[in-house]
Formats: sequence, C-alpha cells, structure tokens
Amino acid sequence: MIKPDLIMDVFDGNQTNQADANTKAKVKVVHFSGAASRGGKTDNGDSTACDEGPGICSHLLTLFSILLIMVTMPLSLLWTIKVVQEYERAVIFRLGRLLSGGARGPGVFFIIPCVDIYEKIDMRSQTFEIPPQEILTKDSVTVFVNAIMYYKVRDATCAVANVDDYSG
Repeated sequence: MIKPDLIMDVFDGNQTNQADANTKAKVKVVHFSGAASRGGKTDNGDSTACDEGPGICSHLLTLFSILLIMVTMPLSLLWTIKVVQEYERAVIFRLGRLLSGGARGPGVFFIIPCVDIYEKIDMRSQTFEIPPQEILTKDSVTVFVNAIMYYKVRDATCAVANVDDYSG
C-alpha cells in the first residue's frame, strides 16, 4: 500500500492534518524516488526493493554471445566496437537492465551484439522553439508571445532511465 507523504488541500494548497482533510476534497501527493519506483534498491531498508541481479539465463546468453564474437573475431569487430565523440555519452542496457558504471564515453567502448543496446546522448546545450501563442489580456488586448527554451543534459544515465520519451 502506498502511503502519501503529504495531503494537500485542493482549494488553497496548504498542508492539512488528516482529520481536517477528511472534510474537504483532497489530493494525495506521493513522492517516489527514481530507483524505488522502478523496483531498484533503496537505502532505507525497504523489503519491497528488488535485490536480485541478472539470472543464470542472462549469464548464459552473454557467455554464448562472447563466444560467438571470439569465433567470428575479425568480422565481429564491426559490430562490437563503438565510438562516442567528446560531447556525447553512451548509456548501455544489457538485456534491458542498465549496466553499472554509468554512461560510457567519450572514446571507444565495447558492446555485445544482440545482448547490449546503447543510446547516444548529446551533452551539448540544445534549443527548442516554442510556437507563438496569441494571448488575450484582462483589458482585451491581443498579445503574441513566442519563446525559445534552452536545455542541457547533465546526467546521461538519468536522462535515459528517468525521462519517459527522451529522444535527444
């Protein structure tokens, strides 16, 4: 069962106690940590956290893929060695799980085909143009507003793992 950290009054946004909240309409605000909401480990000793690592099947698939790379060595180098530029980082997932060690790069790194999936993240400042909006003020004057949004990724691992639709 999820226990809310805070119950807020809908009308004025002030924190209320439980008895007062039962008489008014209320909104439950639940705070999730990044790893705990996805079943990862938490530091508070919660028993619902996932403590298991990759299973035996995962290890067997990885071992089989590495043996296949060794057998086809000169040709397999085309698919196993990847390069990321100075302004990029690569976040690697092995069989759908985020690899420990964080993002790789800049430079050369090794992936296992059919087991690893990686995503390159651009760490430079990006711009996003917000389309012009027509706004009507209180005194019935029409105003056109446009804007440009600047953003920069600081942590490539969090950008990939915690943002729903991050496309760079």
